This record gives sequence, structure tokens and C-alpha cells, in this order.
Amino acid sequence: MDQLERAGIELFYSEFQSEILGSIFIAVTDQGGYGLQFDQDAAAFITHLAQLLPPEAPPSILHAPNKTKPFCEALRSYFDDKTSIPLDLPLDLTYMTDFQQEILQIVRQIPFGATTTYGEIAETIGNPNASRAIGQVLRRNPLPIIIPCHRVLNADGTLGGYGGVMGSDRKIALLKHEGIIFA
Repeated sequence: MDQLERAGIELFYSEFQSEILGSIFIAVTDQGGYGLQFDQDAAAFITHLAQLLPPEAPPSILHAPNKTKPFCEALRSYFDDKTSIPLDLPLDLTYMTDFQQEILQIVRQIPFGATTTYGEIAETIGNPNASRAIGQVLRRNPLPIIIPCHRVLNADGTLGGYGGVMGSDRKIALLKHEGIIFA
């Protein structure tokens, strides 16, 4: 589905508080999880969401904690009980390319407390030269934590150029939370 077909979409959002990362804003559609951002106020988050669709047909963006409740509960379990985000939480990635969706679905399968590399993901998709493209997809991951891009490392085990939506400090905090310690 292209972006023009998504005109008139309704987005529902709420805020989640994490001791580790602070404010987390989550947005969903009726199809599933749509976007997650850190350290922003609601107005900045709404602006970000609106930019995902054409300006000539902006979405309706509504504060609706009841719609985001399954995602907030999953995040609460992740942070409080150190459990994986359930893979059956529906995601709405229809605004992304097939390649982006494929990469994000692979990354979504990485278990709590485990890591992989960009190169291993490239091998999984049968394109060993795709590591940089995979890095670009993960840099734009719309649902960090839910799609655990923080679990993807360089081949030598270092964080790499992690400048996306989370930043290196957040990536380290999440990996430490999962028992993967970085000096």
C-alpha cells in the first residue's frame, strides 16, 4: 500500500514511562504498532507521525491509551520483568518497502539477551553485501525495542555507528538491561 492510499488513516498514541529510558511515545493504527520515539514531548511526536504521510492528506492523530495498551503492557513487562516483547503484537509496517519490512521482521525474531550482526542478517537474506543497507534500515527502525535493533552489532562485537532514533547510550542501556554488558 503506498502512502497516498494511507490518507485518512487514524493514528492513536500514548506515553509510556521507563526508568531506563524516560518518556517513550508509542503510536498504533487499527492494524498494529506504527511508531515509537524517545525523549520527545507529545507535540514533537505528533509532528513526526504526521511526516510519515503526505501533507495533503494528514492523518487523524488521537491520544488514546486504550488503543496502545497492549504495547504499553509489553513494554512494562520488558522493562520490569525482563521478558521479550511478544512476537504476536501486530505491526503496521505497510508504509515501508518490502526490503525494509523483511529486515525488520528478521530483527524482530532476535531473542531477548541475544545479539547478531549486520553481516549475519545479510547472509540470512542471501545478500552478503547488504550490511550497510541493513544498517540504514535499522537506523530508521520505526519501532525500536519492539523491533530490537539494539541487538544488532558490528562483526567485531562493537556497537558500530549507532546514530539512529535511539543513540548509543540508549543502545548500551538496553543491552545492559538484557544482560549483555559493554565496558
